[in-house]
Amino acid sequence: MSRQERPDDDGSRRISRRSYLAAVGASTTAFAAGCTGDGGTDTINVITWNDFAQDPVVNSVEENLDVNVEITTSTSSTEMFTRLNEGDDFDIAVPNNNLVPRFLSADLIEPVDMDVVSNYGDIYEKFRSFVDQQFTQDGDAFGVPIRWGWYGYAYNTDEVPDHDPSYRIMFEEDYVDTDLDSQIVMYDEAAKTMPVAALYLAEARDDPSYEEALTQDDRMTFTEQQIQDMRDLLIDQKPRLEGYISSDTTFIQEFQQGSFLVGHSGRNEIVRLQENQGVENVEFVVPQEGAMAWYETAVVASASDNVETAWEVVNEYISPGTGAELARAGKSPSCNPNVADELNETEQELYGRIDPQRIERFIPFKDIDPDVADAYNNAWEEVKS
Repeated sequence: MSRQERPDDDGSRRISRRSYLAAVGASTTAFAAGCTGDGGTDTINVITWNDFAQDPVVNSVEENLDVNVEITTSTSSTEMFTRLNEGDDFDIAVPNNNLVPRFLSADLIEPVDMDVVSNYGDIYEKFRSFVDQQFTQDGDAFGVPIRWGWYGYAYNTDEVPDHDPSYRIMFEEDYVDTDLDSQIVMYDEAAKTMPVAALYLAEARDDPSYEEALTQDDRMTFTEQQIQDMRDLLIDQKPRLEGYISSDTTFIQEFQQGSFLVGHSGRNEIVRLQENQGVENVEFVVPQEGAMAWYETAVVASASDNVETAWEVVNEYISPGTGAELARAGKSPSCNPNVADELNETEQELYGRIDPQRIERFIPFKDIDPDVADAYNNAWEEVKS
C-alpha cells in the first residue's frame, strides 16, 4: 500500500448499483454522477476507501440525508485522481491530503460550500490551517478533512526498555540498551521513510532546514544535497534493518511472529494489534523530532450534477453520528473532535478526541517538489538497491 495510501482495502466492499448494472449487462442504462434514484431520491457516487463502504457508515448517511450513496472502493489516492481526471462519473472523492493539489491544479473540483458544510468550523484548528496551506485558492478551500492518523514507531516492550521517544533508536546503535541489529523495520515507500530521515537529520545536525523542507510549502522542497544526505543515512542504516514492509497487515503479522523489535508504523496498526489481536507487549510513540500525519480529504467533482447534495454528504461524514461510525470502521479519529462524544470510553481512548497540543507536533504528508522529484526518486531507488 502507499500509506499515506490508507487504509488497506481488504477486498470486502459494498458493490455499487453502477457495478451491479455493468455486471448484468445493462449497457443501455446511463448512470450519471449525481443522478436521481428511485422515487426522486438523489444518488451520490463516491470513490473512497473501504471503510466508507461499511454498512453502518452508509446507512447512517442515507438515513440522515434521505439520499442513496453508492461507494466504489479504492486503495490509492492516485487512482481516485486518475478516474476523475478521465471523466468517471463520481460526485465525491476522498483522497489523502497530499493528492488534493493535483485535483485542484487539474480543475476537477469545486470550492467548499461553507453554507452547506456546517460542521467545518468544528474541525480541529490545525487541520483548517493545513487546508489554508495546501489547497486554498483565491480565499476558497477546496477540500474538507474527514479523518486522520499519524506515524511514529512501535516497539516490543518485552525486549526494548522504556526510553525517550526519538528516531535515534532507528539510526544510533547505543540509544537503548538492546541489540537492534537486524531488528528494525521501515516502510517500503519513499513518501514515508525519507521524511523520517529528514526529521532525524534536523535534530542530529541541529539543522532546521531539513524540517523546514517538510513544513514551509505545499510540497516538500528538499535541496539535492539534503536528498543525498537522507539517502546516505538510510543506506548506512541497513545493517540495523530486518527489512522493509509494504503493508499494515505485514507489520501486524511480523510483530506477532517476533520478526522485529522496533518498527516504523502508523498508529492504526497498533490500535488493531491491541484491540483486535489482544497484543499487550507493544507501545506506539511519537518521536520528539515530530511525526508525519495523513488526513483524508473529501472533494466534490466539478462534473457533478448535484454539488449541493454532495457537500451535504461530505458534511455528514464529519457529523458526530456518522463520524463515529466511520471512526469505528477504520480505527481512526475524526478531524471533528465532537465525534468523540458519540464513542464509548474504550473507543475514545483509542480513536477519540486528541489533545490539540499533541497535534501541533504533526506534519502533513506532501508531494515532492517537481524540481527535485527525479533526484528524490532516484535516491530512494539507490537506498533500495
